[in-house]
Amino acid sequence: MENSEINTTQTETFTVTREIKLYLAETAKWGNILAIIGYVAMGIMVLASLVMIIAFSFIDMETVFPMWILGIVYLLLAGVYYIPITYLYRFSNQMKLAVHRNDEKFYTSGFANLKSLFKFFGISTFVLLGLYLLIIVGAVAFQGFMVGTNV
Repeated sequence: MENSEINTTQTETFTVTREIKLYLAETAKWGNILAIIGYVAMGIMVLASLVMIIAFSFIDMETVFPMWILGIVYLLLAGVYYIPITYLYRFSNQMKLAVHRNDEKFYTSGFANLKSLFKFFGISTFVLLGLYLLIIVGAVAFQGFMVGTNV
């Protein structure tokens, strides 16, 4: 097995070639576009949630699911959506500056935001897989309970 320890006593150098800069610049451009679209989508989610909370709170719908609860869920989802979109936006801006100025500080900051974005997606994936597992186990248990009461 490979030794994955990083030796910090040695000075490490890495040359960013023209080709790497072109790839990073294009990645930053697309990341910026996706981040802006994400912010717009998040704004639409917030507006939709406010409409659901305000408009549907005046409607008497006792037999139907209260839409203001769904509005609050949308508002919470927009808040969660803010985190990865912000990491993507920061990565894009830092990488544009890094390529333009050829500054190691901006490269480091950009890649730190990219790391945080992937970390967020990784943790979110594990949380969702755990929720799916709980839902499946709960559904199977509920089905077993329902079959047991019908006998």
